[in-house]
Amino acid sequence: MDLLSQHEAFLRAIFDAPDDDTPRLVYADFLQENGEEDRAELIRVQCELAANMGSWNHSDRYYQLAAREEELLDYFYPERLEVEPHDRFSYERGFRFAGETFFVTAEALADLTAERWRIIRHEPELFHAEWLHVGPGVLLRPEHIDRLFSLPVVQRIAEWNLSGRVVEELTGGDPDTFNLIDLVQTPAITIAGVETLARHRGVRRIATLDLRNNNLDNDAARALMKSPYLDNLKRLELFEGNRFRGRVWQEVLERFGEDVVG
Repeated sequence: MDLLSQHEAFLRAIFDAPDDDTPRLVYADFLQENGEEDRAELIRVQCELAANMGSWNHSDRYYQLAAREEELLDYFYPERLEVEPHDRFSYERGFRFAGETFFVTAEALADLTAERWRIIRHEPELFHAEWLHVGPGVLLRPEHIDRLFSLPVVQRIAEWNLSGRVVEELTGGDPDTFNLIDLVQTPAITIAGVETLARHRGVRRIATLDLRNNNLDNDAARALMKSPYLDNLKRLELFEGNRFRGRVWQEVLERFGEDVVG
């Protein structure tokens, strides 16, 4: 296992057991062995503070650790200094914990290795991500689907928002005329991309799939219906902003159920 994969394995273990300090402390040893003493120290300091919360009685050890914790947090997360203390993220036992969203960017799809290192260095909390969203300017095509599922942070995300964007644009522009407002749709995934997604084993984990406003047609709908891997869907957002003809919509309802499809 290469160094990158080892980091990812440790982070997966940490975020799969958020209440257990052992995976964190093992990762701290690994970090120290690989020349990242400061990151290792932050984990150990915060783990010790958390383990003894309520029993310190304002000892010298407590003040020493608390001061060092602030120094390390300011070093690793300088952006926290730009906001008021009450608005800062909390960092628990070496990591920030939150209901994170992974945003798919063009840069991530272009260089998966660089994206994996970026997450390890700057956003390890994405191993706890619950939602996937497509970032502005990204259009998912068939070749992108395998790339997405090859990212460890994506493989366990169950809530996928692949909806396109709809923005209002004024027509005309002459101040003496009455301007109309057009709704302009920007898809986030192609029809072929949906077909490829439906055939991928990775979609077994998806519970929510939002495909609104992608100008999808009957072919995309049929691909979803034929998928042998979409049996765990609890919600499928499909109707709005797509174009289905004939009986296909009724067939979608029959395949997934009226309580799932919207």
